[in-house]
Amino acid sequence: MGEQRTLIEQEGTPTITRFSFDESLLHNGELKTKVWNDYCEEWAQFIVKNRDMRVPQPCHDFDIVYGPIADDGVTFLLRRYKAGTISFKELLQELRYPRGITFQYYFGTQRALSTLKRL
Repeated sequence: MGEQRTLIEQEGTPTITRFSFDESLLHNGELKTKVWNDYCEEWAQFIVKNRDMRVPQPCHDFDIVYGPIADDGVTFLLRRYKAGTISFKELLQELRYPRGITFQYYFGTQRALSTLKRL
């Protein structure tokens, strides 16, 4: 329903652009990459740092980052963590996506974007 509401509000037509990506580039050393294949403390710390408005963004120099998608309520969870109402361990647990682990890519440089092949 959210997608339909956005479409109606913006009076547009959705467009899907598809790309392919050679995943061997995540590990062959040609690009600076960071990969997380599961939830972990380092992944959660990365999320916290990337959402901290006091830290200049982007706060890393990776060409590509690949890792789990955080729960949709990440902003609320980070506020609770920064306020001290939940521990880091609780934050890590709550950031896990409840419907099962899914992954996302971040292509942060022109070099990384140039690896995408339009389908």
